[in-house]
Amino acid sequence: MQLIKRNVDAIVKDTMKDTPVTVIQGARQVGKSTLAAMVTDDIDCLSVTLDSDATLMAAKENPFEFVSQFNKGIMVIDEVQKCPELLNAIKLSVDKDRRPGRFLITGSANILHLRGANESLAGRAETILLEPFSVGETKGIKEDFVSMLARSDSLVKLQQVQPLSRAQYAELIERGGYPGARSRTEKRRRAYFKNYVSRVLDHDAGELSGLAHLDRLQKLFSVLAGNSSKIYVRANTAHLVGIPESSMNGYLRLLEDLCLIHSLPAWGRNYSKRAISKPKIVVSDTGLLCSLHGISSGFIANIENGNELDPLLKSFVIMEICKQQAWSDCDYSLFHFRDTDNKEVDLVLELADGRIIAIEIKASSSFSPKDFSGLKAIRNMLSDRFHCGIVLYTGTDAQPFGDRLFAAPISAIWQ
Repeated sequence: MQLIKRNVDAIVKDTMKDTPVTVIQGARQVGKSTLAAMVTDDIDCLSVTLDSDATLMAAKENPFEFVSQFNKGIMVIDEVQKCPELLNAIKLSVDKDRRPGRFLITGSANILHLRGANESLAGRAETILLEPFSVGETKGIKEDFVSMLARSDSLVKLQQVQPLSRAQYAELIERGGYPGARSRTEKRRRAYFKNYVSRVLDHDAGELSGLAHLDRLQKLFSVLAGNSSKIYVRANTAHLVGIPESSMNGYLRLLEDLCLIHSLPAWGRNYSKRAISKPKIVVSDTGLLCSLHGISSGFIANIENGNELDPLLKSFVIMEICKQQAWSDCDYSLFHFRDTDNKEVDLVLELADGRIIAIEIKASSSFSPKDFSGLKAIRNMLSDRFHCGIVLYTGTDAQPFGDRLFAAPISAIWQ
């Protein structure tokens, strides 16, 4: 089987050249171990995995001796979340020898929130988030949509985009980006993800957290998945799953730490008193999302009601742009916007230089003036800080639509 090169490959290698500890963090089975093996292929290294009971026992018995067993090259430690005690041992080892490339560690959870961890490795480590495959990665492309939009010739580039059919978008959404699931049939993918979710939420979550209602975590995840890319209302969700509202933040953070969801903060409170402050929750992979709810690519392709397709398509686009954040030439933060007048924008990207790019996502194959109302609202708030606004839709043409506004096919994201 041919390995697919990850677009963060060069970033991991660069980090290993100037930082003592490099952390590859991501959900179970997104390819962290494979990436670690690929970037150390021609380097003198010792690789160990804490998925091995014998190795885990040795690490817990004497963490300091464990991390000191290989000092001439780089030590790769896979699934470090299983032994948080190693983090303090790594800190002490690095403080004695701060040469770059001492350790490459992978974790299926946020190491800063591990139960029993008392060391963040601040100043000694850099974390690279590995998501499921992006569409560009599966095509051998290092896509960078935001950098393209940030340039002055973006409309010319958008007009060169090759559009996709509705069936092609449906297949991309249903297949998702998990390496172990992509090559399976739809039926086998559903079985894969059912088993995956059960293992992660029933087993891994218990290792990471001591929350009181972990037996309700699967129901919570299912409810959040059913509302992916929609506004998160804590009280409503707490009532549906039977978890005290005051405790919900801990469960939400646990699902984020397991890299199963992303929280998209609200934008606009500094510019409008009407802007709401509630986040949106997005499931990290639409293949997983479709499997949870038994949605096939054929069903997606034949959905006539845009309101039914919109949440799936929005989740897909948001996550594709979120993935590109790791390797983009532009530094940007992701938000959403909605106000009390129901003007909304699916994605608000704030660039490091202060410029704003606003993106609206539509399932329809055509667009109308009302699709630009949220983009215009943000443009009017910001004046010169507003760089551009774009409606991404399932149609075929890229067109200008007034001052700094465009429409373009969704496939522009990875071309």
